[in-house]
Amino acid sequence: MILLIDHQDSFTRNLEHLLANFDTILVIDRKEVTQKQIKEADIIVFSPGPGKPDDYGESKILYHQIVGHKPILGICLGFQLILQEEGAQVSRQEQVLHGVETDIEIIPNTQTYNKIEKPLRVARYHSLQVNPDSLNTLKQTIKITARDPLRKTPLSFEDMNRKLFGLQYHPESFLTNQGRSLIANIHHACLDNIG
Repeated sequence: MILLIDHQDSFTRNLEHLLANFDTILVIDRKEVTQKQIKEADIIVFSPGPGKPDDYGESKILYHQIVGHKPILGICLGFQLILQEEGAQVSRQEQVLHGVETDIEIIPNTQTYNKIEKPLRVARYHSLQVNPDSLNTLKQTIKITARDPLRKTPLSFEDMNRKLFGLQYHPESFLTNQGRSLIANIHHACLDNIG
């Protein structure tokens, strides 16, 4: 079962439909998640949402309870929240990207982008970024797997030791041309060697 922690974003339902291709889904508001639901989940997904990671204290607490015990995927706000909790800085970016389709620079030899065709075009809806100058504070097991080709801001990461994944962009959007394949790769990596 995939537990989708909802940050009240308009994309949550689209994300739910994409994830439902791979497993049963339970969508729960971040303020209502129970320990029983976490225990029963195979994968935890931190959804997109409005605002900044610091607006979601409940999710930050949940992240620290879960990390290292269950596979985690963070999308957009979830991506920022995870990297901020791991020591990176989140800041406002110069150019707001809402509904923008861009190519991304993929780092070779990663699970996330295994067999993904280039160029990969993705949907970006964010005004905040993870500051690339703060990445040296992250654990060495966290590997940045894609960047903005111009600004070099991180757009995805994976930590195979802790089964921790993040996407700054929206795989559930029709503007992301291989979103289902990306989620399939991450789902496979999350469940590899479990059970």
